[in-house]
Amino acid sequence: MSTKSKIFNSLYWKISGIFLVFTILLTIIFIYISVIFSSEYNQEAQQKINGEIAAGAIKEVSPIFVDGKVKEEAIKVLMHSMMAVHPSIEVYLLDPGGRILTFVVPGQDVKTEYVSLEPVKKFLGRSDDRIIKGDDPRNPGSPKIFSAAEIIEDGQLKGYMYIILASNQYTSTMAALENSFILKIGARSILISVLLTSMLGLLAIWIITRNLNKIISAFRSFKEGNHSVRINLQTGGELGNVAHTFNSMAETIQQNIIQLKSVEELRKELIANISHDLRSPIASIQGFTETILLKEDKLTENERKKYLEIILQNSENLSKLVNDLFELSKLESNPQMIQPEPIQVAELVQDVADKFQIIAREKNISINTIYSKSLPLVYADIQMTDRVFQNILDNAIKYCNPGDVVTIELELQKDSVLVKIADTGKGIAEDELPYIFTRYYKGSKTKGANSTGLGLAIVKKILDLHKSSIQVYSKINQGTRFEFQLPLYVVA
Repeated sequence: MSTKSKIFNSLYWKISGIFLVFTILLTIIFIYISVIFSSEYNQEAQQKINGEIAAGAIKEVSPIFVDGKVKEEAIKVLMHSMMAVHPSIEVYLLDPGGRILTFVVPGQDVKTEYVSLEPVKKFLGRSDDRIIKGDDPRNPGSPKIFSAAEIIEDGQLKGYMYIILASNQYTSTMAALENSFILKIGARSILISVLLTSMLGLLAIWIITRNLNKIISAFRSFKEGNHSVRINLQTGGELGNVAHTFNSMAETIQQNIIQLKSVEELRKELIANISHDLRSPIASIQGFTETILLKEDKLTENERKKYLEIILQNSENLSKLVNDLFELSKLESNPQMIQPEPIQVAELVQDVADKFQIIAREKNISINTIYSKSLPLVYADIQMTDRVFQNILDNAIKYCNPGDVVTIELELQKDSVLVKIADTGKGIAEDELPYIFTRYYKGSKTKGANSTGLGLAIVKKILDLHKSSIQVYSKINQGTRFEFQLPLYVVA
């Protein structure tokens, strides 16, 4: 598409063209209406000014009828005199029925013998200045303004003096003048209107489309990859709303892109870590299995037992890693899977503590539980809540030293039960606290430990599904405390 075509296809020129066409049309309509109203005004003024001319004529020649006959000569002299003063008039003398008795009309081309008396009677009985038009004997069907008066002699209605105030000659002359006037004023008005309105209109349209061009430019820039572009419009209205909506949309998309990039990095790291943790136990299992097979006759019973124990431990680690990955994937892919029910959380805590007592005693670690036996029911998924307690307790025991203590405390709140799981173990570095719930994250204290790095990620995901949040507080060599809330069961 050529540059010229692009310019004239722009919104600015399209709106400008429409605006210009409407301006010209409105100017023509305005001139037409003005001419019509001007003509009506002139006729109304003329009828009002000359409305008594017929009554005055009657006074000048009264009596008009002598022995029942019209004084033709006197009437015609008067009529000619009136027409000399008012060349635009046509004078008619009518009988009481509207028949034309005599007249003085330039051209002598009267085409009808009667004049309708209905407009005449309206004129004589009018109470305002509205225009009243009557028959024109020279142009039947083309009513004209007129003046009329009754001829009363000897107490009887003898007829009417009927004077057309706008003769054919006058009408033709006025029509020619109106056409000339319309042509002159129309050309000037259209020119002035187009110039003024075009200047103001095009300026206004430019201001509007300038803001629109800013919006279009921002959209184009965003499409080309500049996700930080924003529209700065100091205006309200629809364009302001569009700009605000774009900015909100761009901010959301930019944050999503950042999150996607972060997830992609995490995915790459996760795959690398999983590959490493899968490779290590598999390589160990494969190596010790080959050793047993190759040196079957040379291995002592203790060596064989030791190698098999290593194979078993690596198999268990591998199984735990796969199970944790499967469970986390299931939680993330099906957030509707939780099935909350009323549960006695104190009993659940005691059951979990009892399960870990043997492991804790082997490491010389104590597990204490603190709760009230009268605690009300909570509303949660019992299997998932059990998994939360197991993961946190397992994590606490794993990083405690002999002689340390793990405490599970349940505290009744207004509409929930606050769970606190604290230990006196190694603690977590402050700079690592924001990442401990990130899946597959292993802190500095977990190096070499039997950990998949998924336990706390599963805990957080389960609590998220229960619309509960978890907080962690820790100091190095002083211990760690996890806190979260479980909602109370409310009977409907």
